[in-house]
Amino acid sequence: MWEAFFLVFCRVGTMMIVAPVFGSRGTSPQLRVFFGLTVALVMLPVVAPAGVVIPTDISGFLGRAAREIMIGALVGFVVLLIFTSLEGAGHVIGLQMGFSLANIINPLTSTNASLIDQFYTLVATLVFLTIDGHHMVLLGVERTFQLAPIDRVGSYLPPIELVFGMGREIFLTASRIALPVLTALLLTDVALAMVARSVPQLNVFVVGMPAKIAVGFLMLIVTVPTVAYIMARAFGDLISILTPFAAGLGAR
Repeated sequence: MWEAFFLVFCRVGTMMIVAPVFGSRGTSPQLRVFFGLTVALVMLPVVAPAGVVIPTDISGFLGRAAREIMIGALVGFVVLLIFTSLEGAGHVIGLQMGFSLANIINPLTSTNASLIDQFYTLVATLVFLTIDGHHMVLLGVERTFQLAPIDRVGSYLPPIELVFGMGREIFLTASRIALPVLTALLLTDVALAMVARSVPQLNVFVVGMPAKIAVGFLMLIVTVPTVAYIMARAFGDLISILTPFAAGLGAR
């Protein structure tokens, strides 16, 4: 039975390495491995009941392990894409607000991020935990075991349109989040241009930067409920996004 447990751990453990929050760099590797082993042990009786046939030859077993790692990475990657859409929106907003040089280390990705990126990452993390997103991710993993059991290998891959559709949805999510703030900043630029034309003595470069920062922060505060709603919907669609991919990998 240890073979089945190892395959389940490969899928669950890979997801926890790739997915944000679960695979946060602030969490020690030992704790992530322990949590992955615990979740795999709890899921084992459900997703790999007695009688599951596992290949005993080395090549067949390694092939199954590679597939489990791929499915686990897929689950984590979908969650990562949702967080990435917020980071993209925050990056564009930060550039428009003048924070392009004010970068800090994002603890979720260990990369340089602007202050607005970090703000949106914290919002996404809070929304993720508030709506029990970690439960949704674990349910998504359990759903993949139903569609792609460890004792069945599929030969069908989802159409390329589905892959591009995922990218389109991520871009649309980032656009919905960033558009209100970018519109307000654009109107601020237009207003500053009109003021500069009407009052040439006024130094727009001195007044413009604080004005754009103030407008940007005001819009960030106003749009937080909308951002939370958009992110909650994106996390809620997690299982429906994973279903066709997992079904293809488990189809005979």
